[in-house]
Amino acid sequence: MASLGKAGGIVLVGVGLTASCMQIAKTQNSHEKNEIFVETIASTTVGIGIGAVVGLFLVSNPIGWGTAIVLAVGSAALSYGAGRVARYSYDKSGSKIDFVSGSVIGSVCQ
Repeated sequence: MASLGKAGGIVLVGVGLTASCMQIAKTQNSHEKNEIFVETIASTTVGIGIGAVVGLFLVSNPIGWGTAIVLAVGSAALSYGAGRVARYSYDKSGSKIDFVSGSVIGSVCQ
């Protein structure tokens, strides 16, 4: 079950990053591209971290499986929320850092 969950997690990360790349490619506004990038990185990072914790509970014992299910359900909400908070923080910080143009993301997501 843990190995199946790990493979599914990798697929979901790939799908999420691809969808974000497509959003960046369709968006004309540079600031909005950076908001999408920041949101994606934050939500993916939190999702991977929580996924690791869920994996630990899955390999523990049957009691840990119930905890893993609860954590897995909550991880989607937490990673989404982390992404939205990161996007809001980037937008309100007044930061003019252009992550997309200054990285390989700008050339890959065209």
